[in-house]
Amino acid sequence: MQEPMGAMVVTCVENVHVALLTTLPGIIGAMIQSHVDRMKLALATGLYLSTDVTEIADVKRFLEFIALRPFEMRILRLIPVDMNLPVGVLSLCITYLIVLAQFHG
Repeated sequence: MQEPMGAMVVTCVENVHVALLTTLPGIIGAMIQSHVDRMKLALATGLYLSTDVTEIADVKRFLEFIALRPFEMRILRLIPVDMNLPVGVLSLCITYLIVLAQFHG
């Protein structure tokens, strides 16, 4: 028996919603990393254009701090949240679908 068109649309929308929920943290993490990189570039530019000794020392110290403690987001200190997260989730789902298909068939 064929499903009504409305049920298929609802199923597709639900699948897109689940896909977005799993990929958005990685995308947001990459966006934040991009902003951090732009801030480092702005600080480095200001470092070379500045003539104030105190300001130069402060900027150098802050850049060293950022180098020692780079930005990273992790889930339970184990799973990195970056652009590889959506690919990893998709790979995991495909792997388990293949395993389930082998047991079912």
